[in-house]
Amino acid sequence: MVAYVKDLSIILAGLIALVTFMTGTWQFMRQARYTRVQNFLELRRRFLEDPVFRDLLNRLAVNDPTLAEAPIQDRRNLVGFFEEIALMINSGVLRPLVANYMFGYYVALIGRSEPFWQGLDRDSVYWTVFRRLEARLAKLEKEAGRAEPIKF
Repeated sequence: MVAYVKDLSIILAGLIALVTFMTGTWQFMRQARYTRVQNFLELRRRFLEDPVFRDLLNRLAVNDPTLAEAPIQDRRNLVGFFEEIALMINSGVLRPLVANYMFGYYVALIGRSEPFWQGLDRDSVYWTVFRRLEARLAKLEKEAGRAEPIKF
C-alpha cells in the first residue's frame, strides 16, 4: 500500500510539473505576441504621425515630380524607416505578411518613384536592406491570394 501511494504521488507530481511547464510556455508565447503587437503599434504610430513622412507619402501616392525637391535627409529617413522594418522582419520580431500588408504599398511606391530617388544612389550598397525588402514584399504581393491568415 505504501508503494502504491508513493507511485501515485510521483505520477501526480509529474503531472503538476507538466501542467506548470505548459502553462508557463503558453504565457511566454502570449507575452511574446503582445510584445510584437506593441512594437508594431509603435512603428505604425511613428509612421503615421510624422508630418514629414505623411508629406512624402502623399506626394509618392501621385508620383509628384516635386519629390525630387524634398530634402534628401527626409527621403533618407523614410527609406531608413523601412529598413528598420526589414531588420525587424529579419530578426523575427515582425512577420513578413504583416509588414507587407501594412507597409508593402509604400515600399513599392518608393521603389517605382524616379523623383524620390533623384540625388540618391538607389543602387548604393547602403540601400541593400531596402532593395531586399522591396523584392521580398513584391514576392509576397504576388502570392497574396494563397497566403496564410495574417496574424502577429
